[in-house]
Amino acid sequence: MTNTAVANRRGSTVLLAVALCLCVAAAILLAWQSPAEKQLGDAAKLIYFHAALVFVSMALVSVVGLLGLLHLVTRRKAFFAWSQPAKAVMLVYWFVYITSSVLAMKLAWGGIIWTEPRFLLAASILVTLVAIALLETVFEQAKIISSLNVVMGAVVWILVARVPAVMHPTTNPISNSTSSLIKYDTLGIFVFLAAAAIISVLFVRRLTSKGEAQ
Repeated sequence: MTNTAVANRRGSTVLLAVALCLCVAAAILLAWQSPAEKQLGDAAKLIYFHAALVFVSMALVSVVGLLGLLHLVTRRKAFFAWSQPAKAVMLVYWFVYITSSVLAMKLAWGGIIWTEPRFLLAASILVTLVAIALLETVFEQAKIISSLNVVMGAVVWILVARVPAVMHPTTNPISNSTSSLIKYDTLGIFVFLAAAAIISVLFVRRLTSKGEAQ
């Protein structure tokens, strides 16, 4: 790579890092200034952030599974190349999602209920995702890794769809809220977190691509 190309690459990497920080900061700020809830008080602000995290985390799982499927069907290496940074970002988001679950339980329920079905499932999925990611380091064949990605995505959705709601409400309290501000704030948090996820994938891809064509 020429000096100009290296400089341009470094510049775009810095821009991605700045954009990522701004998106995360905007999501946190939006959650911070969100309205409190009558019963939960200010703890509801973390619930809004947590809810957005759940949807983005599930979207990332879907993207990784879809990229794996596209790679198997089309045999295009680009799909596999993008699935790896997407998976790295997915693991980070899922970890933050679990962390927010613990904090949300502590604030909303007054304690951490480790056996709560949805939390237990989410924690189990995180362990499984990490195990699959480690298992993939053993294999050098992209087809095997993509197959694992597809299975992972399908299994996660099946398990999430079947888990019972014990402590969690059976309906979405945010979408059913009479407050438009709560709805729009949560949507805004989701948009910023989703944008941060996309930028993170681009950032990781750029750091690991070693200068090859994107």
